[in-house]
Amino acid sequence: MSNAAQSKSIVVLQEGSTGPEVTDLQYILQIRNFTPDAPDGKFGSRTKAAVIKFQQSKKLLPDGIVGLKTWAAMEYAWANDQPGTFLREGDRGKAVQLMQEAMVSKGMNPGVPDSVFGSKTKAAVIEFQKYGERDSNIEGVVGPFTWGGILGD
Repeated sequence: MSNAAQSKSIVVLQEGSTGPEVTDLQYILQIRNFTPDAPDGKFGSRTKAAVIKFQQSKKLLPDGIVGLKTWAAMEYAWANDQPGTFLREGDRGKAVQLMQEAMVSKGMNPGVPDSVFGSKTKAAVIEFQKYGERDSNIEGVVGPFTWGGILGD
């Protein structure tokens, strides 16, 4: 598999976005004291205002859109060292294998480390998110909190 096949697109979030990536973003903003709001997975006006405050603090264009520069400014661990990428069921590649191997070494059971993010890996990730990494979505999508937690960063 080539490196191009292993790289993933940056997740870009903006007002109206929903899902586990938004939940992780909201946890980051809450932990960094840019919002007191509890994560709900919905990128509304309050999340946009918090993103703008964060962007201003990092001297980024304060447009309220979370792309590569904003993800990178959050200074978290990312799969393949690519800020803004998330791993999910169906993904394949070295980052998935690294995650699976790290999970096995910590006593979790994502299945045989085979570079394929299948249903068994997803179930193990959800279990970890529920009980091991609480500042994260609990939908089996691996963002910065889960990635860092699994790898021990």
